[in-house]
Amino acid sequence: MPEGEYAARREARAGGRRSRLDLLVYRSGATDPVAVLELKGASGEHGDQLERYAAWAASLTDVPRLMYCTLDGGTTGAPPTPWQLLSLIDLFATWQNSAHPHAAWLAGEVTTLLRQWDRQADDVIGSATGWYVPDLVTRRIAAALGDDAEALRTKAGNPMLLAYRRLPGDSEAWLGVDLRCEGRDRPKRPWLFRPFVEVSFSDPTAQAQATARRLAVGLHDAMTLATVQRVVKNPDALSANKHGGLAGFRDGAPVFYHDKQVRLATQFRLDVRQVDRHQVAEMIRAVVDHLDTVAAELHLPG
Repeated sequence: MPEGEYAARREARAGGRRSRLDLLVYRSGATDPVAVLELKGASGEHGDQLERYAAWAASLTDVPRLMYCTLDGGTTGAPPTPWQLLSLIDLFATWQNSAHPHAAWLAGEVTTLLRQWDRQADDVIGSATGWYVPDLVTRRIAAALGDDAEALRTKAGNPMLLAYRRLPGDSEAWLGVDLRCEGRDRPKRPWLFRPFVEVSFSDPTAQAQATARRLAVGLHDAMTLATVQRVVKNPDALSANKHGGLAGFRDGAPVFYHDKQVRLATQFRLDVRQVDRHQVAEMIRAVVDHLDTVAAELHLPG
């Protein structure tokens, strides 16, 4: 920005009660901001968050620049127009040239740490030491998989990822893989890798539960460990319990792991000491393609 005096407001409300912007930058004496910064270090966007912020900015007399700040400036996905990407690594690195010795020192420490996290997120997952590296891993896998994947958090606050595809011939049923980190404090601990079928997760009615159960039973052979290991390139990274990933059997019928009884899954342990995020993305693609093919062959509409 041009030289001059600026002020900033953190966590500022703007454009309605639901809108709380990470940083607004103002030229001294002005009432409208000249720049809006939205920081996404580990978490992702929330619904139409960026669109709402952009609409508010467009309503101002002088439209501010909209900056979308991520650790690396792009590997975790590009924001919608008119947001511009900004790398936190590059941002802090510029302060290493500050004439203030304390600012320059702190910028160097921060930049070194962020670059370390950046490298670790592309290395073997189980070798990471950074607390937020698992979030970077799930977000980068989601970005690599495209629109049909989303990085989220579990109720316990651990990173997770959903990769999904609509079941052929049905608008309410989905196939996919649910990937979950089991704890940041133990980076070598296996992650959960869960092939699933899902019906109406946002409206888990008894009918949806029955449909999900019927689909899962029809696909359960395709979702067991022995079958999945045949379709991925690194089968040794996956392991399961004595039931091949099922929770067990009841009266001879398979029992699945589930969320709300409408997302039914088998569950494997993914040895993250053997894989990086690129290999995991490839595994997820292979499993989703496999489930899609089997469902089509079995003519399994919801």
